[in-house]
Amino acid sequence: MTRFNLLKSVVFTFVFCGITTESHSDDASQNIEIETITVTGRRNDQNISELIGSVASVTSEELGRISHAHINQTAARIPGVWLSRGNGQELLAAVRSPVFTGSGSCAEILTTEDGLPIRPTGMCNVNQLLEVNTEQASGLEVWRGPGTVFYGSNAMHGVINTVSPDVINNNLSLQLGSHNYGRVKLGWKRQLDSQYFQIAANGTSDGGFKEQSGFDQQKVSIKHGWSGSSIDATTHLSAANLNQETAGYIKGFESYKDNAIWKSNPNPEAYRDASAVRLSSHVRGVSSVGDFNGEWQATPYFRRSSMTFLQHYLPGQAQEKNGQTSMGLQTSYQVSPNDNNQIWFGADVEWADMWVEEVQTNALGSPDNVRFQGQHYDFEVESQQIAVFVNSEWKTSDKLTLEAGLRFESLRYDYQNNMIDGSTRDDGSLCNSGDGSCRYYRPSDQTNSTDNLNYQLGAHYVFNDSLGGFIRIANAYRAPQINELYRLQKEQETSVIESEQLDSLETGVRYQTQQWQTELAIYKMKKDQVIVKDSDSFVVNDGKTSHKGIEWRTVFQLNTAWQLASSVSWAKHQYKYTRLFGGINIDGNDVDTAPRWQRSAQALFQPTERTSIEFEWVYLGKYFLDPQNAHQYAGHNVFNVRAQQRYGDLQINGQITNLTDRRIADRADYGFGSYRYFVGEGRGFSLELKRLF
Repeated sequence: MTRFNLLKSVVFTFVFCGITTESHSDDASQNIEIETITVTGRRNDQNISELIGSVASVTSEELGRISHAHINQTAARIPGVWLSRGNGQELLAAVRSPVFTGSGSCAEILTTEDGLPIRPTGMCNVNQLLEVNTEQASGLEVWRGPGTVFYGSNAMHGVINTVSPDVINNNLSLQLGSHNYGRVKLGWKRQLDSQYFQIAANGTSDGGFKEQSGFDQQKVSIKHGWSGSSIDATTHLSAANLNQETAGYIKGFESYKDNAIWKSNPNPEAYRDASAVRLSSHVRGVSSVGDFNGEWQATPYFRRSSMTFLQHYLPGQAQEKNGQTSMGLQTSYQVSPNDNNQIWFGADVEWADMWVEEVQTNALGSPDNVRFQGQHYDFEVESQQIAVFVNSEWKTSDKLTLEAGLRFESLRYDYQNNMIDGSTRDDGSLCNSGDGSCRYYRPSDQTNSTDNLNYQLGAHYVFNDSLGGFIRIANAYRAPQINELYRLQKEQETSVIESEQLDSLETGVRYQTQQWQTELAIYKMKKDQVIVKDSDSFVVNDGKTSHKGIEWRTVFQLNTAWQLASSVSWAKHQYKYTRLFGGINIDGNDVDTAPRWQRSAQALFQPTERTSIEFEWVYLGKYFLDPQNAHQYAGHNVFNVRAQQRYGDLQINGQITNLTDRRIADRADYGFGSYRYFVGEGRGFSLELKRLF
């Protein structure tokens, strides 16, 4: 990081937040205190200012203003986070990391709803956030850095937690926008003494700005809550369905700037169909253990999901079908032996049945005859997982709080191949390769298990009423995914790989007054046993990477009318192992698809309680497109504006995205000898009418 760029970002933040404007509002609130944020993702509610670690929260008010068509519009204001939109509702995630694209690398970041993982440990999907009702969520929390002690496997780089919908006022809305975009949302709640019933549902149809790239989507969240004298329970049913025409990438250097082709779709045959349902019941109460009073929680859950899509980005364009059925139980007990000590005990169990099929309908000739026409894979995996954890906080003085946590987790896979073992066609015949083998190898039935022990240590110090700081050391892991273990290629008969491991050190400070809220975090992480494919396409554990960065988020309530906010993050993600790509050793190179710089800023003008206008700037810095660091994307700036107006029970939301109609790539890479761009949408408009009843 150059001194100039760092200075530029610091000056930008303070200049932007140092503008002075007098309010001229007669009916704006005279209380200009910034809202205190409470996060929920760690099985208990905590004030964000007291946390030992880095977390960012987008409130329900912000979500209502953004009214995102895609979750990346909301995530843009969180430092260290990049949710790249490919097409439709697809996305690739980065949290203190490069964008993860591999079949198993999606497990580096955990996706949860109300703290509950939406997929079983062994079967992630890079697009899995589309299965969550973020469109009507009451909050979005991103825990940056390791979260293994509370969450287990997959919470390596961070956790993206969606807080499920909470209907405050019954409402019905209609949103229309560019490219035949339309969305209907319904929120309804009925309170009956000690219980309530709630429905939050939405349906979306989008024609897509590219040719043959539309989608239809439906989501519903149904809740029932009950409260007693010493116990309460919330039962939640969540379901989602997506039918999407998937637009592929376009090729050629800076082809996304070419008006003749930027809206073209080279893969009109591509599609993605996905559905998911989750049912959980969160029960909590108070009880006594000896002389101590404690709070217990138990969450039984059931999940089922399926996905079918065309692998249009690979030769042969095979169709993949996958799915899972899983159930489990999360438990925890929080006890306070004294006023200065809190201890969490917990145990989690999970069972899952997962399956994968792949079939190719296209016949390829030489030299791709090893990618044979017919069935490639058909297997299922049954998993059993059990974990126990303990976490304790000690308040040693009015200023210093210490934290220590430990988690042990055991995972077992029972794999069953439903085809002929080995590297053959689906009928047992050999391909016409040099050794007679086909590309796809199906291992024989087997059992694999992994055990992991992880920890976290931290401290929080209160310097004064406004300023606090923390330091945290943590270790995290993620178990091998079933695709990495059993979806082998060429002659790799078995994949003997261990869990990836990550060690993290971070420190930060938080400053908060009635008008000012800011957080600065600095981190350094090292990953070992990174699961990669070697030059023979074998899945191995020899990868190593390093990750370091600085993140800054500031919110300044200038006066009753103006609120200013900005985010700045700088990060350096590097390969730390010897490996040749095209004769070039990548050791020390930047990891591809990992921008050094990300910035955003929002200026919110609220002259009255009924009126608001928000101006937003989002900057994504340049990044390399290949491990050799030979090709690069230049980065881009995007400007958005949003307005909201209330008339009694009627609310009008309008927005313009990509105000300057800038030609951008949502994501870019370099592969098979060509630049490849997933083109971002140009200028877009939407108008939403919302009626409260």
